[in-house]
Amino acid sequence: MDFGFKDADPARTDFQFLEDLSTAYWYSQVLFTGLELNLFHYMDLGLCSVDELAGEAKCHGPEMLRLLRAMEPMGLVTCQRGNWYNAQVSSLFLVPGKKDYMGDFFLYRQYMRPQWDKLTQKVSSEKKMQTAPPSYEERNLRYVASTDTLVRQKSREIIRLLRPEKISGPILDIGGGAGSLIRALQEMAPKAHAILFDIPEVIEAARTIYPDKKNWEGITPVGGDFRTHNFEEKFSLICMSNFLHAYGPEAKELLLKAITLLNTDGILVIHDYFPDRKGSIPQKGSLYDITMMLNTFNGVCHDTSTIIQWLGEAKIKNIGIKDLSTDTAVIMARKNGPLQLPEDPWTDLAMELEFDAITPILPADIITAPWVNAKCQFGCKGFGKNLQCPPMGIEYHKTRQLLDDYKTAFLVKGAPPGRQFHEGLLSLEKSAFLEGFHKAFVFGAGPCPVCPQCPEDGNCRHHDLARPSMEGSGIDVYTTAANVGWSLSPVQKKGQYVTYIGLFLVE
Repeated sequence: MDFGFKDADPARTDFQFLEDLSTAYWYSQVLFTGLELNLFHYMDLGLCSVDELAGEAKCHGPEMLRLLRAMEPMGLVTCQRGNWYNAQVSSLFLVPGKKDYMGDFFLYRQYMRPQWDKLTQKVSSEKKMQTAPPSYEERNLRYVASTDTLVRQKSREIIRLLRPEKISGPILDIGGGAGSLIRALQEMAPKAHAILFDIPEVIEAARTIYPDKKNWEGITPVGGDFRTHNFEEKFSLICMSNFLHAYGPEAKELLLKAITLLNTDGILVIHDYFPDRKGSIPQKGSLYDITMMLNTFNGVCHDTSTIIQWLGEAKIKNIGIKDLSTDTAVIMARKNGPLQLPEDPWTDLAMELEFDAITPILPADIITAPWVNAKCQFGCKGFGKNLQCPPMGIEYHKTRQLLDDYKTAFLVKGAPPGRQFHEGLLSLEKSAFLEGFHKAFVFGAGPCPVCPQCPEDGNCRHHDLARPSMEGSGIDVYTTAANVGWSLSPVQKKGQYVTYIGLFLVE
């Protein structure tokens, strides 16, 4: 995890950096728990299913799965077809008995943590007086005020997603706290009346935070339990921001109830932490799910795939998903008519194809250079043996001309096997072509894997499946990946984890 220390910018203004610092202990505790439960040892022994791991570690199966899902985006474990394995770094340093085992060292860091809780007391010159713990009302007020500040930051992006839609009202914000999202929506639809709905003590805190009557113009605060409350009207827009994750099995029933409250062409907005979204901070959804497991009765951060399934059962098919620039995402759904959500379809397709990540890149940031082909000639055992690589591949200057003919490109990250990675790239290209993007084209990673070897006569038998590699076409993969924030390192030893990078051009 990179918390931004390497190139710390004293002029940074994004709150997400500070929020990540405040939850950094989430990451370390997941590591400590994996060590304390001896999970890395069990996986090294070949126990790879959730049931096997839970049984050996004497844990509850569902909770074990949630823990493993938090460990995966942190790079501690990997999941392949429902089975769990140690990531390379875990296999090297976290398995007891191996020569480089450092688990005890890391656990010692955990034992030092209680003293860190006394850092303020150590630094402060004031003698801290023992005070009574805050009352429930005080804690509730602090919570509502803090979440209101957070939602205020995220509302800007949510509003941009809704701006193409014509929202006329009325609006219902379920679990809306002190109403930051409602107030942001009013700027877009000033004449739309809104209902702010939350439990009574939150509504009371909201009135304390916003005592001025002007802050409640066009807003009716209503306190109650959404599970039992009866609404007398239909709404053109319903927001459920950080609401569904407070519920386990009940979440589906509450979502379906919200859908019944939409008018004919109403829009539902679900803003939340989703464990299956990889976004800008792929660890946060599954880590927040652990937070729900620890701090609520049965709260769960539900996957977007689960939410979409529930929406489908309610006959809603007009659905869009957008990752925010922070650590959450938005699902938008409309009962009737199309959505105008500005979302490219390739991110979701790439995740369905089980790529590790996909990110947009400007074609100008894809670096080509003559030295790349020279490295192929004087550093690769396969030189001259593959028809898609030098000297038969695309020369670097022709690759540059090709790239300059596009305005949209994506880098795609994956892992072996190479044939599967290649087929995934072809699926991306084909899907884009069938959607009307006739210029769609992909570059692979390494020599073309379609055939065991190329024909000796120099004529490719599968032009429909063969694609050039990035490096074989003169692309500096390392620098290009660095331009989108992906760090690559050469594989130094046999058996080390290999990262594949492909290029998807679409227009």
